[in-house]
Amino acid sequence: MIRRIFLVCILVLVAVGQGIGEEPDTKSIEDAPQAVSGRTTAVAVEHEGSDAAGAKLALELKDLFNSSTLFQLTDKDTPKLKVFLSTVPEFPNRPEVGSVFAVVWVYSESERTLKHYLGREVGVVSDTTARAVAQRLGERTDRLASNYAYLFDK
Repeated sequence: MIRRIFLVCILVLVAVGQGIGEEPDTKSIEDAPQAVSGRTTAVAVEHEGSDAAGAKLALELKDLFNSSTLFQLTDKDTPKLKVFLSTVPEFPNRPEVGSVFAVVWVYSESERTLKHYLGREVGVVSDTTARAVAQRLGERTDRLASNYAYLFDK
């Protein structure tokens, strides 16, 4: 019994020791960042509403998509994510206070085909929070684009 344990220990040491004494691979990887060929998702934003905070949110969202490398803001009849944004004043008597918004994301193969529902969100926005809300909606759009990327690979 002790011999078997001793033989097993020796076999393990021999197997582990085979890597000892070899020169490690010292090839260094060149530090040259390269552009990643990632996905770019076509996206369109359609806004409905005439309130100031909602219009600012729609503008911030379009600006975010237009300046991002993850998205291509387009109105062409191509496969894309459509972001439907509807806003109304939170208090009709005081529209400058803020707005309530609803966002629906759909996948559109073309303008002639039925749209596929992907997600929705509701919330409140004001002039001071429009940029942060647009950032959050942009992140959600990116998650949806990532989750449904197979729709664009046709």
